[in-house]
This record gives sequence, structure tokens and C-alpha cells, in this order.
Amino acid sequence: MDMKTPNALNALAPARTSGRLNDLAAVLGCSTDLFFEAPDGPSVGHTAQLLQMWLAIRAPEDRRAVFACVQEILKAQAHDSARR
Repeated sequence: MDMKTPNALNALAPARTSGRLNDLAAVLGCSTDLFFEAPDGPSVGHTAQLLQMWLAIRAPEDRRAVFACVQEILKAQAHDSARR
């Protein structure tokens, strides 16, 4: 007998994904809108690929290294924007 998966279980995945995006945005110091920018910004495909790569990183120290690298890039961009 085949049974449908209850809707409540299906609703958990988007909530967890949304929470992770919020966490990533908070650490990066940006809005979650950045992950879904228009075509002149990052593509949705690149965002999905970035999240897949992030989830593939298992070691906490490696994730901290990625965060540190991204934070430095964002600081450099902010510095460049301020100079213009």
C-alpha cells in the first residue's frame, strides 16, 4: 500500500533551508536577497552550486576558513566602494 508523505514533513525542508540561508547571510553580513539577485548579479545556478559546495565541507575549521576568505573579499569590496 502506497501512502503519501504528510505535508508537514515536506514543509520542514524549506524551513531548514531558509534558516541556513539566513545564517549564511548573517555571517557574510548581507541580505538573503543577495542569493537570488537578478541576472546582472549572481545566478541562481551559482548560488545553488555554492551552497552544495558549502554542504560538502565537513570539517568546522575548513568552514571557518571559507567564511574568513569571503569576509575578506567583502571587506575589500566595501573598501573599494568607499574610495570611489
